[in-house]
Amino acid sequence: MACLQTVFSYIGIAVVAYYASLIVTFAYDVFVRPGVKLSKFGAGQGFWAIVTGCTDGLGRETALELARKGFNILLVSRSQDKLDLMATEVRALGVEARVLAVDFAKVSVEQWAEIQQQVDDVRVGVLVNNVGVSYDYPMFLEEVSEETVDALVDINMRAMVKMTRTVLPQMKERKSGLILNSGSFAALLPSPFLSVYSGSKGFVKYFSQSVASEVAKDGIIVEHLQTYFVCSKMSKTKKPNFFIPLPKPYIKTILNKIGVQGGSSEPYTSVPFFSHALMAFVAERLVPKQAAIDYNFNLLNGLRKRALKKIQREQEADKAKTA
Repeated sequence: MACLQTVFSYIGIAVVAYYASLIVTFAYDVFVRPGVKLSKFGAGQGFWAIVTGCTDGLGRETALELARKGFNILLVSRSQDKLDLMATEVRALGVEARVLAVDFAKVSVEQWAEIQQQVDDVRVGVLVNNVGVSYDYPMFLEEVSEETVDALVDINMRAMVKMTRTVLPQMKERKSGLILNSGSFAALLPSPFLSVYSGSKGFVKYFSQSVASEVAKDGIIVEHLQTYFVCSKMSKTKKPNFFIPLPKPYIKTILNKIGVQGGSSEPYTSVPFFSHALMAFVAERLVPKQAAIDYNFNLLNGLRKRALKKIQREQEADKAKTA
């Protein structure tokens, strides 16, 4: 009996030591550890950063922050008018800006050739694959329109793959480059009622990790940014709180912590913003996956029901106006 007590005591000490080391590593990553300097990728040296989905939310703030860091910016998004306004803001920060109007939901072969030509015309230090779409509200898979399904595949996945392919040859030739791929907690915890979106973000994670391993020897960093809600049009959240920051402080943290995992245990994945890191740390290490899926089911099903009631109220109000 005494022998068993000793064994269990050592096991207990080992478990406590293990979790203590995780907490220390977490605190060091989030509060102390510096990221890779952007100068490694050409900041302030005439290099360019490409940002897709750059006219709103996180993409907009990423483009502006990279411009502040000294990168020229190639802005890629759908609306020519918004791109022109963004280019004016970027140039006001003392760097060059170019625009490329692309609807990633329907890119022709000729447009991809044009994109490749634009990319080959500049020295690309950074690519930010930020463009993405989600559902209007949570719904069952069979309720999702074919148009939405196609957009989720083309914008969230195909665009990232093809944009990454356009920059890799020159990055490999220079033995330097940074590729940031916008991910989601929907890849960390599977999301019922957002199944296609969640699946697309799972693709982002595994694609990023796979390519990151391929190109690490070439001096290229590929990082999967596992993001929780940030105030933006896409998240439909306007008021910041502890868990949902504004885009500017979030992006500043991301760019200051390149190569730092933060709250994630996943390779080539970064969750450095404190509140997001804390949630990821708990979700990955302490919450059973089935319990997380069940929680998401109840949460998103509730959001779905509220959205449907809102739609019904709006339809009834419209009928009353026309009656």
